Amino acid sequence: MPQFVSTISAIFWGVLVLSILVTAHEAGHYFAARLCKARVTEFFIGMPSRHKWSWRSKKHGTEFGITPILLGGYTRICGMSPLNQLEYARGLELVQTQGSIEVEQAAQQLDCSVEDAYDIFETLVDWATIEPDYESHEGDKPKGRSLPNSYKTTLRDSAFNTKFDDSFDENTELMQAGTAQPLTMTAQDFLDQERSKIYVGKKFWARFFMIFAGPVASFITGVLFMVLSLSVVGQEVPTNDPMIGAVVEHSLAQQAGLQSGDRLLAVDDHKVDSFTDLAGLLKDKFDKHEAFELSYQRDGSAQSLQITPAQNDTALGIYAPTKWAHLSVGEALNITWKFSVQIAQFAAKLIVPTQTMNVVSQSSSIVGISVMASQAASSGLGTLLLFAAQISLSLAFMNLLPIPPLDGGKILIEFIQVIIRKPLSERTQSYISFVGIALFACLFLLSLKNDILRFI
Repeated sequence: MPQFVSTISAIFWGVLVLSILVTAHEAGHYFAARLCKARVTEFFIGMPSRHKWSWRSKKHGTEFGITPILLGGYTRICGMSPLNQLEYARGLELVQTQGSIEVEQAAQQLDCSVEDAYDIFETLVDWATIEPDYESHEGDKPKGRSLPNSYKTTLRDSAFNTKFDDSFDENTELMQAGTAQPLTMTAQDFLDQERSKIYVGKKFWARFFMIFAGPVASFITGVLFMVLSLSVVGQEVPTNDPMIGAVVEHSLAQQAGLQSGDRLLAVDDHKVDSFTDLAGLLKDKFDKHEAFELSYQRDGSAQSLQITPAQNDTALGIYAPTKWAHLSVGEALNITWKFSVQIAQFAAKLIVPTQTMNVVSQSSSIVGISVMASQAASSGLGTLLLFAAQISLSLAFMNLLPIPPLDGGKILIEFIQVIIRKPLSERTQSYISFVGIALFACLFLLSLKNDILRFI
């Protein structure tokens, strides 16, 4: 029964912490996309699933919700998929002029394969430019994930804005989905207009901003949680008083009869004025495995005892006393900065071949994070916030690694495209992403192995 409770606790706290941190990360992508006036169709906590609980924003059209697979989250920014050299303008024109068109019919009119026709229409669906037209007897959306037989126009205002555009005006004469919407410009001009409202149609720095905003949001969240933990909630911090704060079980100190609250006076003839003095004197004795006399005071009475370290004894087994302290915001930020530098250095070592396995051996998967989240929660709010801050900062820097499908990998692809002055083909990007996914699958399995050996 205790094992069952521990497992449930780990799952609960792991899901809670990760959901909050992933939501903050994805919110960075979402708000950056909104600032760049790019269409965003979905914002979900949890991985994509046909089962979901959601609501749609009347202002921006974005669907917000949660899925049962609480192992992450995602923001669907329109137009992030690579493009092929296909007749997108002509395909869009067919849908706009007819209101709805079957894929096979469109393939004939476009003089292309059915596969290419699907590629054209699914790309335009990803842009939120058209909609899949499922047969009415199957409901609004089929239970399966199969592709529809037809595609149709989407709801637009008189200026051809969709519900995902900031300039959408529902008070004008609306053109309903599935009705013919004859173009007032050339098909290519209309396609270019639609392209300007999605990720791929934005300038380089806007695309960079939308991707980079996720890690930035994670970093800000980590800093906020760290300051809340250290400055607002407070933490137990060690003092330098020459007293015993706690005794380690089965340690030499416990065997000798030392207790929490004992004030240490001297080691042999060396007077102890602080815990730092004590630590230095004890280290010297244990390094040499020398016997020594330890003088201490308990309940106002001075006492002493002889300590003889064995060859396998490396420490006395005592902790310094602690007190509850609230650091200033400046002190908390200084600690956050130092920890952030350590995390950044740790993450960078992951892509150094000679350091990779050493870094992986110290890493944890979602299993380890869940167990540690449960342990942190049992220690109090301050410790839980501190743990969440550390994970959020790690999420920020790990996501900046130049490995697809991480944000850093996407940024790398953007820079490559700027350098070569043309977009990478869908095939090339798919290959790069496959290699990145395979690499992280291996890293996940190795981290999972570490957690199994460590916690189970």
